[in-house]
Amino acid sequence: MMEDEDRLTKILWEVELKRLNESLPKVRKPLPSLLEENEPYYTTAIGERVAFNKAELEDIASLVPKDKQLSISLPILIVKEWGSKKGVYTIQGNESERALINTILKKPMDNRYIYIPDILELSKRIPSLIVFGFQFSSDELIP
Repeated sequence: MMEDEDRLTKILWEVELKRLNESLPKVRKPLPSLLEENEPYYTTAIGERVAFNKAELEDIASLVPKDKQLSISLPILIVKEWGSKKGVYTIQGNESERALINTILKKPMDNRYIYIPDILELSKRIPSLIVFGFQFSSDELIP
């Protein structure tokens, strides 16, 4: 009986997480490709089209050396893990993507964690280039 309840609870949480993560991208696009598009956008997990702000793309391109731009894919994922402390978020992505966010925030390049004041700063500076996701502590994101 308890196993059935646990399984049902897990299924309900997965359904809720899936709903919360509907804004996650199906595919993230490389920065150079987005800079070439007239109307850059990404498609969400549920098929909606979300526009990137061209000025924001150009802003971050100026922060990244040309030879590293191909390693930046957008949008940048900022994830809240279920088991993490209040106000702690994780920068998902490769080393170059984390370095970009940390450059904007004036933090050490290898930093993986950001906090609510950082979220506010990113939301002011590059709102169209970030997206928020939610996950259980060690599980994958549920798009």
